[in-house]
Amino acid sequence: MIRVEAPGFGSTVQDRGRPKHVRDGVPISGPADPFAFRAAQALVGNAAEDACIEAIGLPFSFRCETSRVIAVTGREVQVTVRDRLPGWTSIFVRAGDLVRVTGTERTRYAYIAVSGGVTTEVVLGSRSAYPRVGIGAVLRAGDALPLGDARRTAEYAGRHVTFTYPEDIAAIAGPHADRFADEALARFFSQPFRASPQSDRQGLRLEGPAIETPEGEMLSFGVVSGAVQVPRGGSPIVLLADHGTTGGYPVIATVATADLGSVAQRAPGETLRFYRVDRERALRLGRERAALLDTA
Repeated sequence: MIRVEAPGFGSTVQDRGRPKHVRDGVPISGPADPFAFRAAQALVGNAAEDACIEAIGLPFSFRCETSRVIAVTGREVQVTVRDRLPGWTSIFVRAGDLVRVTGTERTRYAYIAVSGGVTTEVVLGSRSAYPRVGIGAVLRAGDALPLGDARRTAEYAGRHVTFTYPEDIAAIAGPHADRFADEALARFFSQPFRASPQSDRQGLRLEGPAIETPEGEMLSFGVVSGAVQVPRGGSPIVLLADHGTTGGYPVIATVATADLGSVAQRAPGETLRFYRVDRERALRLGRERAALLDTA
C-alpha cells in the first residue's frame, strides 16, 4: 500500500487512459505529460499499462508499507527521503520512509511511479481517474492505494533519464489549416504565446496574438490530444488529456506527441512558440524521446 500524507491539489491516479471508449464519448484521460509518465514507469520496471500517481499542487508526500523502488519525474521536481535527491532517477525507499516530492513554480505535473504499479479499480479498461464525470477521485490525505508485486529491487536504484523540456514546440499543420488566411497561419507559427491561468488538464489556453478564425460554421468532429483549436475571439487552446472527444472549433495545428508534455507543463504567464514540422519529423522526435528511456 501507498499511504498519502500530503496530497497536493488535484492529484490523481493515471495510466495510459481508455482509448477504447472514445466512440462512446468517454475522454481518454491518462497523463497530461505522457513522456514524464513513461519515464517514471520505465525507471521502476513497470509495464506501459501500469498506473502511477500524477501529482498536482506540490508538495506531495507519502509512505509505502513495503520497501520499493520509486521514481519521480516532471518539470523541475525533487525528492526528499531523509536526503534531497534529484528527479528522473530510480530510488530505493524502505518501508515506512516518508517520501516528499517538491517542485518549483514552474512544476505543473509530477509523476510518482512505484515498482509494481498502483492497482486501484479498473473502470472501462483503465485506472485513470476523471473525477469530473465520477470516474475515480482526487487523492486526499489518508488515502491508501494498493500496489502490485514489486518488479525491481534495491540494486536497480540509481538509474537515471536525462531530459530537458524544450522551449519551442513542434506542431504539424492541422486538418483545417487551409481554411485559415496565410497571415493567420504565419502568425501562429512565428509569434510567442503565453500560458493562461485558466488552463487545466482539459487544455492549455493561450494568450497573445489573436488568430483570425475562418468564416462559416463547422460540424462537430473527433479531436485528439495536442489539437490546437481556435475558438471565436482568436485565442488558441491546446487540448490535453481530459479533452472532450469531439469539437466544433477549427484546428489550426496539432502538437507533436513528443512535445505535448512541454505544453502541459507551461506555468501561467510562461511563453511558448510553435514551429512547423511535417509528419515524418514529428514521428522522428517521438523516436528520439523513446531512445532516452534505453538507460532506464
